[in-house]
Amino acid sequence: MASRQRRMGDMPLVLLIFYTVFIGFMTLTPYQLDVSPAGPIGRLLQFFADHQVTSWLTYTLVEKLANVAMFVPFGFLLALQMGRRRWWVGWVAGAAFTCLIEGAQVTLLSPTRYGTISDLITNTLGAVIGAVLALVLMVLLPSRDEPDEVDRVVR
Repeated sequence: MASRQRRMGDMPLVLLIFYTVFIGFMTLTPYQLDVSPAGPIGRLLQFFADHQVTSWLTYTLVEKLANVAMFVPFGFLLALQMGRRRWWVGWVAGAAFTCLIEGAQVTLLSPTRYGTISDLITNTLGAVIGAVLALVLMVLLPSRDEPDEVDRVVR
């Protein structure tokens, strides 16, 4: 982990902090962004519905894909920060974080927000995907601190 830390510095941690605040803003504000059919998302979904090739892209599917996509960077950055041995913390923390979010939506924000099992599953899936991608990246990229193999001749 020390070699990775020297190479990337605190960048994964800084990005993780900012991204966690972003997720909090997107999920824990009292009102959802763009719920109107006249808004950008509504118009995009209407565009998809109007064309036979993309008519399968429903609001429900787009929402689920967005939930997965929102947590991929979270799992990725956290796993990258934790390193190869503890990469799994990325998806475990993602699952715990989404439990907190959904719990807050059900209890504290219930008049305007809705916590669902579907959101819990899709957010966790996103964190898992992100953590696995980080693990693959860490395995594929060699550590710069490891010395190159040197042929040593004993005389």
